[in-house]
Amino acid sequence: MLRREPMLSSRIFIWQQFTRLTPSEVLDVIPLFHPIWADADPEDIAFADSHAAHGNVRAWAQLTAHTRTALARTGRARVDQELLRWAFSRLA
Repeated sequence: MLRREPMLSSRIFIWQQFTRLTPSEVLDVIPLFHPIWADADPEDIAFADSHAAHGNVRAWAQLTAHTRTALARTGRARVDQELLRWAFSRLA
């Protein structure tokens, strides 16, 4: 869409193409992405990726926001699969 608009397209210095993270990249990157994932069980991170985020960083950002809300509402200290299922239900 931006390429079709010359006034917008001319402002892009370098076009970048992003691809989804692989499952192993998710396990390396997501614990560094936000503190709630830093001490999360790698199995829970893999669960979240396979059920909701699918290696997409934008989806991880949304999931993180909903998961933070769930942690605050429940008073839990760590992410678990029950909490993640609730967060999945909030994703658009």
